[in-house]
Amino acid sequence: MRVESLDHIHIYCEDPEASAAFYTHHFEAAEVLRNSNSQGALRIFLGLGGQVLVLGPFPAGHVPAAAPEPGDGAYHHGFGVAHIGLRVADVATAVAELSAAGVAILSTPVTESTGLTFAYVAAPDGVVLELTQYPPPTRVVP
Repeated sequence: MRVESLDHIHIYCEDPEASAAFYTHHFEAAEVLRNSNSQGALRIFLGLGGQVLVLGPFPAGHVPAAAPEPGDGAYHHGFGVAHIGLRVADVATAVAELSAAGVAILSTPVTESTGLTFAYVAAPDGVVLELTQYPPPTRVVP
């Protein structure tokens, strides 16, 4: 089967409105639409970096678990999704802005030998975001 594109990421939220405010305020997400699921619960669809993020309440009787530590924490604790990666222009600047706004920073920026830079921050609902900055492309001239 050929996949046309990644369609969306769905996040269960304690408070979908507060979670939507987090993504719109800190990451310039834009609301695409709102609707109700089959049980009548609100779902908020946000456009974020060319993708769709769907925010809805936890199903009845469920609550968020504590997020694993960044890096291999998801693997060690049996989480199937480790984090959501967001590409930014400058990881250090983004971390400084988010820290000043009171967002929990889970790791300081790390730059690998390849020039790839990343850092982890906490989002609502136990979601871990990885901010990623790729090095400028290099061009080899023959």
